[in-house]
Amino acid sequence: MNTKSITPKRTSRLMRYEKVIATLVKYGFEDILSHPPFNKMVPQKTILVPERNGRKISQFTRYERIRLVCEELGTTFIKFAQIASNRSDLLPEDLIEELVKLQDNAPPVSLDQIKTILKDEIPRPINEILEYFDDSPLASASIAQVHRARLKGGQEVILKIQRPHIKSIIENDIAILKNIVSIINSYFPKYNAYHPAELVKMFEDSIREELSFQKEANNVRHFKRMFSENKDVYVPDIYEELCTDEIICMEYIDGYKITDLNKLKELGINGKDLTLRGIGLYFEQVFEHGFFHADPHPGNIFVLSDGRIAFIDYGMMGYVTETDKVDFARILLAMYQQDVQGLKKGILKFSRGLNKQKQKDLEYDVMYFLRNYTDVSLENIDGNEAMKGLNALFYEYKIKIPSKLLLLLKALIIIEGVGLKLDPDYDMIANIGPYVQRLLIKKYNPKQVKKELLKTFEESSLLLKELPEDVREIIRKVKEGKLHIEFEHKGLDALYNTMDIIVNRISFTLIIVALLVASSIVIMADLDPKIYNISAIGFFGLVISAILAFRLLYSIAKHGRF
Repeated sequence: MNTKSITPKRTSRLMRYEKVIATLVKYGFEDILSHPPFNKMVPQKTILVPERNGRKISQFTRYERIRLVCEELGTTFIKFAQIASNRSDLLPEDLIEELVKLQDNAPPVSLDQIKTILKDEIPRPINEILEYFDDSPLASASIAQVHRARLKGGQEVILKIQRPHIKSIIENDIAILKNIVSIINSYFPKYNAYHPAELVKMFEDSIREELSFQKEANNVRHFKRMFSENKDVYVPDIYEELCTDEIICMEYIDGYKITDLNKLKELGINGKDLTLRGIGLYFEQVFEHGFFHADPHPGNIFVLSDGRIAFIDYGMMGYVTETDKVDFARILLAMYQQDVQGLKKGILKFSRGLNKQKQKDLEYDVMYFLRNYTDVSLENIDGNEAMKGLNALFYEYKIKIPSKLLLLLKALIIIEGVGLKLDPDYDMIANIGPYVQRLLIKKYNPKQVKKELLKTFEESSLLLKELPEDVREIIRKVKEGKLHIEFEHKGLDALYNTMDIIVNRISFTLIIVALLVASSIVIMADLDPKIYNISAIGFFGLVISAILAFRLLYSIAKHGRF
């Protein structure tokens, strides 16, 4: 029984390993395959494909080949690369530029498979719920594909349906990624600077969240509550009866892409005004609500005929804590005000103990970074380049930024591109300044300060209240002899090893001296038997002492240790 249930899964994983191995060999990563568990599965003879798109594989850079590997291995590896491209603090810019080229497209799933999923997931017969279902998908991505439909009653909706077996495919690929990380940690330590284990963990958390369509439905509901009073934004409705963990049904947005300039012109919508309103809504998500759309590319932002703005696809959302929001705001405000010390302090908030020399180097680099914008008018500042420069500082000084903030950085770069498409004179740095200033003013207004002081006072009062009882408990344990203190030392291993060597040498020297003294006494006593008229026991003792002494001297001279 167990064998029948496990064998297909093992077979599937083995086939996936074979595909990964063939692809790594194809793009010149045989060095990874020479280590377990891959070396047990690599065939003795491999067929290499020497060209891709008319170019020899050897002509591609290592970063290009990494992108091609991810592209060829499909869903999981493409998603992993896209998520890893957000970590500008861990990966070099050249690699990130390659990873962002990956597009999440996939051939459509057959209609029979789609209808089978609908039948399995929806308890009621689908023809009792739907009046119409479009057989041709609106979009087909690596995790799901989208179909347009009409509910009984005439409401136009879209159905986002997960691809069959996608969860098991991703589970297999996550296991393979973890094996690759294990090999890197053991055999290629120089690549640990890229923190592969952290990247895989971040990807695993993100992809599991994206695979839960119930989570996406919750995101839509939360977003709708956030903007319930805002007349400039429209959030689609969710239809609960057709929502499961593998299907999500929401209202069809009948609008136009925000970058469809010709249509917007026909509707009499001004690009400059739309930019200020649309990106203003985005800044509101970030700096007021702390919950934002993490993939705001033009295909995910629509404009309705009445001018309202609608975001779609809520699978990838970001959030920032109040503390991180303020820290990030300080960095942006320092950039806006060209404040060297402010930017340095803001960046150091996320550092893990830069020494004084590194801090000084960072200050000079910050000065150089801001100098690029000192004599440039605000309208000529390229926010995209500014963000890239900031990312380069994070990477250079190995400053690890919370992943959600890096997701925000990338989203801001995307949203700036949308703004520039609508209004070539749009400047994100100048427009973000007021939102940041408002956030910091809000943090330090009397009511907020009073609230934080009351919270601090409450926590201090609780500490003082519990302190006498804690002290009595410590005294009681001391009296009963039950108080245990754990001491952990760090960095003393080298000292212990040195002490061990010294003690061994001293002990060895004492043995040699004792043997010499004992042998001399025996020789002086003139005891039988004799060799060359010398006591044999004393003679052999001297010889052994000499050998040991030379051995000790040789060890010290050659190895510096015993």
